[in-house]
Amino acid sequence: MTWLTDRRPDELTAHWQTEYPQVATAGEKMAQLEQNDYSPLVYFPLPRHCWMKNYYGPLRARFAGFAARHGDAAAEIITAEQAEIALYEEYSDYFSYEFYIAKRL
Repeated sequence: MTWLTDRRPDELTAHWQTEYPQVATAGEKMAQLEQNDYSPLVYFPLPRHCWMKNYYGPLRARFAGFAARHGDAAAEIITAEQAEIALYEEYSDYFSYEFYIAKRL
């Protein structure tokens, strides 16, 4: 079976390849399931609000306190997280955690 694979923007793809190389598109994940003798039945992404309301928003709100507690050691981490949040804000159509349900063949 062929699955539709959304084309991610190059900037976002470069980020994932550098920071989290295991991140793939839904189509790539479906292909991995099929290559390992699973039949994908359905998948669903978490809703968009989960990212800002439940993840990036609370993370961003804690940057100042984290920096105050950890000084210069926190700067690189905060900068990396801010960059990822900016990518999400620009490319939210291409961000999601997805859950897959498949049946072993």
